[in-house]
Amino acid sequence: MEIVYEIKAVEDTVDVETAERIAGIDIGVNNLASIAFTTGHQPVIVKGGKAKSVNQRYNKVMAHLQSEQLKGKKQETHIRTKRMKRETRRRNNQMDDFMHKKSRKIVDTCMEENVEVIVIGNNTDWKQNINLGKKNNQNFVQMPFQKFIKMIKYKAEAVGIKVMITEESYTSKASSIDEDQIPCYGEEEKEYTFSGKRIKRGLYRSKEGILMNADINGASNIIRKVYPCKPKLKERWYRGTVNVPVMCI
Repeated sequence: MEIVYEIKAVEDTVDVETAERIAGIDIGVNNLASIAFTTGHQPVIVKGGKAKSVNQRYNKVMAHLQSEQLKGKKQETHIRTKRMKRETRRRNNQMDDFMHKKSRKIVDTCMEENVEVIVIGNNTDWKQNINLGKKNNQNFVQMPFQKFIKMIKYKAEAVGIKVMITEESYTSKASSIDEDQIPCYGEEEKEYTFSGKRIKRGLYRSKEGILMNADINGASNIIRKVYPCKPKLKERWYRGTVNVPVMCI
């Protein structure tokens, strides 16, 4: 017996130009998602430790299997064995399960805050495979960030939340509290100077010495990429709603 679930998407009535309740998401490895809000909700961080460890184990096992395959051979030949296929399925299933659960929590949090628009930073340099060196010529499989973004997008749009994807150049360097102008890569061939800077332990220090979680600073700037006049973080800092405390989910 086959059971088919039909999910009806909520009609999109959001005017993105006039939206006020916005969430910005910065995607990363250690912090899979760092989320800033214009609603006054405390920032949220989704830890990526479990996904990172699953990925590290997979790459270590695959590197070992490829190395064993090359022993005693003059030419490099990569054949996907049953063990390799099994390890890949295991990794993909674990990663999908983790990311589905976390994307659901993100959207649920946005629903609780009546968020109208989610803005997600997209890094064009993300790749699924990176050559790590000539010795083994092994492919390191990265975290499936694009898949994670798609999970957030379809879950959010199913409940009527608009999702916008934006390039994220300079969002980690600019100071969101100081409202630095955020350029795009390639606009001008020059070096930019920003009011604050990232310091140790994942902190960002503003021009006036205000400390923020560095990834939350990036998430706030991702909002500002699309909505340059939002959020007014300096005002909210003095009301204690910018980054202390940061909630982890």
